[in-house]
Amino acid sequence: MNLFCFIISLVFLVISIIFIRKRSLEFKCGLLWILVSLILMIFSMNSTIVEYFAKVIGIVYAPAFLFLMGIIFSLIMIFYLMIVTSNMQKKLTKLVQENSMLKDRIEER
Repeated sequence: MNLFCFIISLVFLVISIIFIRKRSLEFKCGLLWILVSLILMIFSMNSTIVEYFAKVIGIVYAPAFLFLMGIIFSLIMIFYLMIVTSNMQKKLTKLVQENSMLKDRIEER
């Protein structure tokens, strides 16, 4: 099972790198996915690390720690994407307003 998880993580790493090189994935976000892939590869190679972190946090069942990390990561990503979306919405509003003002200037002439 550990080998399967390692291979899946490796495939995810390769896909992330391919999308970064194609510029389909922004470099900053791509680094995050590469980091996640590497962490998953480390966890899949050595399950005692997962058990150690689970014990430190106070989780009895070690795989539950992985679910917790997945949920926390998902919440962080959702929050980050909401920030990016809000910033883009502000920029779009400003751009539409500037475009409208430029159209008015052109029509006046």
